[in-house]
Amino acid sequence: MSDDASAPAGDAMLASGFFTELRLAISFLTIVPVIDRRRASKDAVAASFAWFPIVGFVLGAALTAEDWLLAHVFAQVIRSVLIIVSLTVVTGAIHLDGLADTADALGAGRDRERALEILRDSRVGTFGASAIFFDLTLKILALSTLAGQRRYAALLLAPMLARWAMLLVASGLVYLRSCGSGSTLLGNQSKSLGSRAVFVAIFTLAVVPMLGALRAVALVTAVAIVIVFKMRWFYRRWLGGVTGDLIGACGELVEIAVLITMAS
Repeated sequence: MSDDASAPAGDAMLASGFFTELRLAISFLTIVPVIDRRRASKDAVAASFAWFPIVGFVLGAALTAEDWLLAHVFAQVIRSVLIIVSLTVVTGAIHLDGLADTADALGAGRDRERALEILRDSRVGTFGASAIFFDLTLKILALSTLAGQRRYAALLLAPMLARWAMLLVASGLVYLRSCGSGSTLLGNQSKSLGSRAVFVAIFTLAVVPMLGALRAVALVTAVAIVIVFKMRWFYRRWLGGVTGDLIGACGELVEIAVLITMAS
């Protein structure tokens, strides 16, 4: 995904359509190389936001397959560590970075300008390092207690609901930066974004009956929704909107909450 790649002038020459939008969503959320030298239109970038949960579903399916394969070689605890390492690597730790920056920014308290300055800073402070440590520790501990169908359901649901959270926590809120891919993603939301989001909702919900443990699935979904609305309220009150770091932090919190809830 590269908004600054050279391209012929004129919107007619810009890439658009489902595969372009899906490619952009994959590029936003993972380090998976998706080759397309054409420059994407702003509408395609904005519309790609709706496909985030699909990418989360694919990530969850890949983690489930990896766990099944590793089960032939490693004990459950070791598999849990390797699964979380895989998730961190394939996402480029970008959401962990967002969580760390958000934790550091919280140290600024009510000083909005200082908090925004910290969010722009690429360095990780004490609060950020602590947040990363507890994030990874809680995920590994929660996952290591899960086995069987419940474990597979958690591996599929956690990435999917986390990407749903990213979509919902940012929808309709002001993006606090005037430049960058995030401003295009959130500042030029396509008119068809709502219909795409509905389609994705139907697709992802259709997966639920296959997971079994329907009460647990309903519970983690409710927990994710509560977190999203609490975070929306907090972001609006704290800074008046969102940034990419804040969106990623919400996704990480939902991912942790899903794994812990499934392990309870």
